[in-house]
Amino acid sequence: MSILQQFQNINGNAPLSRRRALLGLSLLALTACSRPASQTQSSVGNIAYYTCTMHPFVRSQDPDGKCPICGMSLVPVMKTSGSDSGATNAAAATAAPVVAATTSVDSNGIVTITPERMQQIGATTEVVTKRSLTRMLHAPARAEIDESTLRDINVKAGAGYITKLYANYIGMTFRKGEPLMTVLCEGWLQSQIDYIKAYRGWVASPRMEPNNSTALGNQLELMRARIRVWDLSEDQIHDLEKFALSTNEIDLRTGHGLSGSFDVQAPFDGYVHTKNAVEGMRFEPGQSLLVLAAHSSVWIVAQFSEDQAPYVNVGQKMTVTFPSMPQQKVTGEISFIDPHVDEQQRRIQARIVVKDDNHMFHPGLFADVSGELPAGESLTVSTGAIVPTGSKFIVFVDHGNGKLEPRQIEVGVHSGDYEEVVSGLSEGDRVVSSASFLIDAESRIQGVLKTWGDRP
Repeated sequence: MSILQQFQNINGNAPLSRRRALLGLSLLALTACSRPASQTQSSVGNIAYYTCTMHPFVRSQDPDGKCPICGMSLVPVMKTSGSDSGATNAAAATAAPVVAATTSVDSNGIVTITPERMQQIGATTEVVTKRSLTRMLHAPARAEIDESTLRDINVKAGAGYITKLYANYIGMTFRKGEPLMTVLCEGWLQSQIDYIKAYRGWVASPRMEPNNSTALGNQLELMRARIRVWDLSEDQIHDLEKFALSTNEIDLRTGHGLSGSFDVQAPFDGYVHTKNAVEGMRFEPGQSLLVLAAHSSVWIVAQFSEDQAPYVNVGQKMTVTFPSMPQQKVTGEISFIDPHVDEQQRRIQARIVVKDDNHMFHPGLFADVSGELPAGESLTVSTGAIVPTGSKFIVFVDHGNGKLEPRQIEVGVHSGDYEEVVSGLSEGDRVVSSASFLIDAESRIQGVLKTWGDRP
């Protein structure tokens, strides 16, 4: 039963308060039933246009429209009357200029922008011309030990003991000629005596045996080759020859003045890379005791991406910089390219050898490698003229009188501030070189991009 029927069935004996409440509810129900139609018609008639709350310069008459910039649903803007209307319209005009007043799009997708608007957004143009391009190569890198300088330290001629170890920790630096260890070796004493006898005989040969000097010379070279098996330096051999001239036959027979041990000296400036020796240990002939690495050079191992791999060549000059040392910049040539692509990173390794006389480029440091490769002459436009849209690249071709044609192009090599134009433009075409993004945004508002299919 409706509220009105309940009110009619109430007799006069009902309380006054109940009759008044039912009467009020009846009036509200009747008012609610009669309001929607008139109010809806009035609201639709008072809507001036629909706009976006985020981009108030967008206006449309479509109640179901979407903002062409952000995709939000448009909201209605009501009409005003009297003095309020003039104030509101003036405020709206001041707050956000209407794009339609300065930009228009015809059915062919040509954007027409007034000269005032072009000047306001700072649009400039350039002519498509041919330029000599340079392909830029860039890759992350890492400093590593120059493996070609590694030297294994061992005693080849006989077994023995390490009586003193000077190079007693990994990373220890040394200079050429400094002792690494002192060793006591079997057979070393006899090798010295044999060499001294041969040297003394060779020195005395011009006086004692002038006709046999050649044979004695050959014997000396043989003994010198044998003594070098002990990895003696030239200074150590020279000291042994000086001792040969100062000793006599009696001391030579007894070994007086000779030592059963000798120093193993560093062959170059460097540091201990691997240490297998312990002071007092016994070693066998040829056993690895130390592995030394030189300071003179390092490898810079660069990781080039697959698309750069075809342009990386042996002998190509590259520039190496270090993020930890921005002031340091060195150049070197690619000496080796790994024939295999790294399966994890999908990159190809290239090795660059650089000098490190000041011992600054420690293995493990991160580096950046860059280089240039001539790419010939081709049509180009500046990078600022191109509007990337995901899978497409668009430029605005200037036809004069404010008429701009959005045109899809294919780009190639990036060279400095320019991009190679593979297709889409001809030499002499004039394109917008700046403010392209603003023009692109305004043309979106006017619907020009509908002629280009889906655009993100």
